[in-house]
Amino acid sequence: MELANWLQSIAERRWPILPDTLSDLRQACARHSDLIRFTDMANLCLSDPLLLFDLMRMVGGSRSLQQHDVLPSVEKILMLIGLEGTLGRFGRLTPLESVPGRLSPEVIEAVGDWLARGRVAAILAKTWLSQAGELKVEDCYMAALLYNLPACFYLIYRNDIPDKPLLQAVSETFGVAYPQLLEAFVRTMPLPVGLLALLGKQGGASRRKQILRLAVATANGLEQGWWRATWTVGIEAAARLTGLTFEEAYGGVVNAVRQVALHPRAPGYAHPAKALLLLEGEYHRPRQHAVSTLTDAEQLDLSIREAMRHLANDLHFERVLFFQYVRDNHHLRLRYQLGVAEDQPLRRARIELEPGSFFALLTSKPQSFHAPAAVRAQLRQKYGDPFFTLSGESDFALLTLFSGQTLAGVFYVDHGNSGRAIDEDSYHGFKSLITRLTHRF
Repeated sequence: MELANWLQSIAERRWPILPDTLSDLRQACARHSDLIRFTDMANLCLSDPLLLFDLMRMVGGSRSLQQHDVLPSVEKILMLIGLEGTLGRFGRLTPLESVPGRLSPEVIEAVGDWLARGRVAAILAKTWLSQAGELKVEDCYMAALLYNLPACFYLIYRNDIPDKPLLQAVSETFGVAYPQLLEAFVRTMPLPVGLLALLGKQGGASRRKQILRLAVATANGLEQGWWRATWTVGIEAAARLTGLTFEEAYGGVVNAVRQVALHPRAPGYAHPAKALLLLEGEYHRPRQHAVSTLTDAEQLDLSIREAMRHLANDLHFERVLFFQYVRDNHHLRLRYQLGVAEDQPLRRARIELEPGSFFALLTSKPQSFHAPAAVRAQLRQKYGDPFFTLSGESDFALLTLFSGQTLAGVFYVDHGNSGRAIDEDSYHGFKSLITRLTHRF
């Protein structure tokens, strides 16, 4: 479908809003007219980009709003429409829900996630601008809320989650950069042209526009990982523009994510907070429709494999092994490995948990163990376990993984290829990762 035709198809219909928003909206509209406050209505609009979009479309064709780059506040727009017009408009809204054969729950969740990123960006832009002494912030707040909407409509039309990053997928589908698509979206709906001064090329590169774009990029890129320079560079730029320290600018991100998670409109509103709490390391976001159907055992298995990639790629352990506990025969067997050559006997190791053995003692509770080469020799002599011979002569570290009160297995790491020792920072990172993984289950 061509971009113009696709945007026109969006403009020709009313769109639903998030179910929780609709429930609160109906309660607000059901009150006696003397008790209905536009401030409450405005706050609802600013909590759900879909509701804001519906309101902005109602006034977007206004001659005054098309001739002047003025973006009035939501409360002022509601007052201009009047109580009767507002109740009439909002009384015909429907909820965004999954429909068998038409709209999948996974897509609904993904839409909630991207709406939540818009909310985070809006709160963050408002925070950074306010801290910089800017008095006019609500227009940037609204612009940030609406930024991801075309991508959300793309998800709904497609009824599937693309493998590529969403905004990239939208751009490639229509052969146009996302900011240009966004400008066409504003004009086609139509929305007030004042949005173009913030989202489009017109108006130049003002500080307000730069901060808005940095807020959007920061919110949309949360899942890159808070430890990556590709993400933190935006916060550093915002700090320079606003005169804040990096810590103050970063605090604004944490506050925005927290606010959205504490006042959710959909399950996806918790996703930004989850992204900010990611473990440091290689992370590839699983497709949401796969995650939603995972059992506890499958989720644990997925987390183990992610942990192994982190240990190898980010903590740079040369060999990483996970021995799974086999309840029926009460032993440990190798489930996953990285860095072990195919011809090494370690791949076929079976660790018995006989009473009084080293591994029986180790797996009796959640704990870690670091053995320098000299300690390995002592363990070999004391316990006679063939594992200490099969695994080589170098330093090693072990850590038990429990799911609740049940033993899941044991992680083993070393530098068995080069023989170098495990430094304190690497061992601390190893313990920290697996301890946090244990707390998930």
